[in-house]
Amino acid sequence: MQRSILYLLLSGSCLAVLQGCNDSSSSSTTSSDVNIKFAAAVNGADFNCGTTYKNVGSATTNEYKINDFRFYLNNVQLQQSDGTLSPLTLKQDGKWQYNNIALLDFENGCSNGTPDTNAQITATLPAGKNASDFKGICFTLGLPFTENHSDPTTASSPINTTGMLWSWTTGRKFLRIDGVGDPTGLNVPFHLHLGSTGCSDVNKAGKQPDGPCTYTNTPQICLNDFVPNQHTIVADVGKVLKNNNIAYNTPSTAAGCMSGNNDPECETIFPLLGLDFTYIAATGSTPVIFPKQTQTFFSLR
Repeated sequence: MQRSILYLLLSGSCLAVLQGCNDSSSSSTTSSDVNIKFAAAVNGADFNCGTTYKNVGSATTNEYKINDFRFYLNNVQLQQSDGTLSPLTLKQDGKWQYNNIALLDFENGCSNGTPDTNAQITATLPAGKNASDFKGICFTLGLPFTENHSDPTTASSPINTTGMLWSWTTGRKFLRIDGVGDPTGLNVPFHLHLGSTGCSDVNKAGKQPDGPCTYTNTPQICLNDFVPNQHTIVADVGKVLKNNNIAYNTPSTAAGCMSGNNDPECETIFPLLGLDFTYIAATGSTPVIFPKQTQTFFSLR
């Protein structure tokens, strides 16, 4: 009897050990969620919809009232210490995230848009990885070609967001910042709308382009020393408007910089977004290229 009891005890111990090993092996392949936080700013000050900010741009008339601040991101990847990039799987929430796309929205309906805001991306880490395994982040500002030029009447949220649409041919606004320079004086609308240009529509049907757009305007952004759940990614419009007179707009051009290749206001903005800008004054004129610089729009906090 004693030998039988001893046998049962030893068998139970061995089983417990084996189960423990199996649990450990299982946990090593478990995925965990991560929240990547964002903030909008104007020269370091937190963005609040409808607020007027001082010292924006290069002129003495430098007060800037901002009524909209939204942008799309896609292809979010975390970077390990050895440089390896690991794509994140975004949570499909039916509103702010779809496939590998996310809309960050900091306006609260003060002028445009809706009261709802979104300041984070929620994703799943690769299996077996923890947030502390990563030391950097990369993402693309804008949308992939297919989603950008999809039919807005059948597209899923958030790429069906009305305030971010241009046309089926040119696609969406990747970045929308609406503002007014010198609001109590000259009251000049000065907006920053980033999107693809040179999108051919031979049949003039207003639908998808006939081929790739000449200027996709989708910069890849990489930020070193980023640790998920610790850092916030700050988008600061003041840093990309620093060379512009936001109380002046070149006559017969779009208000501010709306990505048009005939728009002089984009010459100093695009390079600070990490993009080349090709300026074409008129049909047949010689293009002038303003080369990209180190982007200053995104930073860490």
